[in-house]
Amino acid sequence: MRFEEDYIMRIIKDMIKALACVIFGKRFTEYEVEEEKADDTDFLYRDIIEMADKGKINEAENILLTDMDQTDKRYMEMAMSFYLHINQYTDEFLAANGYSRQEILDGVEALAAANGIEGLEELSEDLYLDGPSGQEER
Repeated sequence: MRFEEDYIMRIIKDMIKALACVIFGKRFTEYEVEEEKADDTDFLYRDIIEMADKGKINEAENILLTDMDQTDKRYMEMAMSFYLHINQYTDEFLAANGYSRQEILDGVEALAAANGIEGLEELSEDLYLDGPSGQEER
């Protein structure tokens, strides 16, 4: 089962990096808060990461999706970094805190759709139907 978890985690990471390349036209690097230059948006990002690390993943995602300024170009970078960050959690941690790897995929798909990029949902459906071995797991 660990192999399947690792496989899906790699796919999500690659999806985020590819999406960032399309949106930003450059290689993606995770969002970093520079404390000496930090503004309200940076502090909000740091807070949602801390919330997620404490198991309040749904609450953190809700803040991400509702409280951040979506006209700020950094918003997309922060959102991608958030999903990369929570993608590093184990399936057990996600499940214990009412979240799932599928919800991470859904979030990435929503980011793509918000930027006019479609088709990721078919990839994620294939992930869960076919699994890492390419054979259907229903």
